Amino acid sequence: MRLFDVRFIRRRTQTGVLFFALAIFPSASAHADPSVTMPQAAPGTPNAASDPMAQVKSGVSDVMKVFEAPAMPLKDRRERLRGLGAQYFDFDSMARSVMGYHWRALSPAQRDEFVAVFTRFIEDAYLSKLQDYSVKQVADELPTVKIQFTRETFDGPDYAQVYSTVTLKEQKDPIQINYLMHLTDGKWKVYDVTVDAISVIGNYRNQINRLMNEKGYDKVVADLRTKTSGLQSQLDNPNPTRQ
Repeated sequence: MRLFDVRFIRRRTQTGVLFFALAIFPSASAHADPSVTMPQAAPGTPNAASDPMAQVKSGVSDVMKVFEAPAMPLKDRRERLRGLGAQYFDFDSMARSVMGYHWRALSPAQRDEFVAVFTRFIEDAYLSKLQDYSVKQVADELPTVKIQFTRETFDGPDYAQVYSTVTLKEQKDPIQINYLMHLTDGKWKVYDVTVDAISVIGNYRNQINRLMNEKGYDKVVADLRTKTSGLQSQLDNPNPTRQ
């Protein structure tokens, strides 16, 4: 796999419904199973125990509202989705995680730089896919998607995992999508997602670790910037038929 190749993203979001709505926030509004209920908190679990799944559902709702506004200009839609990413994801934690044990060797300035560069790359990688789909296409595809939120588990008071399955019309087997979340500044945020047991962050960690060992930090940042520049060009020059 080429470094920072977004084919992983495309393969795992083959319906094109949305990065936030499928790869990260599956489309709960698309025929969510009414039999699925919020799990009850276990004895001794904090009052906020039910919040992780509620946060995911809130994210779903917010994303879908963006695609329920056909008059919204493409640029405005993109920035709104970027803002939702910052609201529901802990990009700082994601950046530290993908750098792995190399994080300890970075200077404070390098850490700040890497968080900013990696965050921009992740946002643009998924936004470049989102931009391929019009409001009409999303509306047409949503009825073919079925999601079930099956359960949530807790690892202490600050870490949780929300489990879900997404069934697509053209696929026999449902996609297993789980959200790893932690409590930060009093709010549950996503710090990783697994799609059919494959970690999105782990995928990038393996690539970055290999490049760090072979070429070093400067090469990692340079390659991320190059990749992001190409993605930005796609965002700035969209297909005019995909608005």
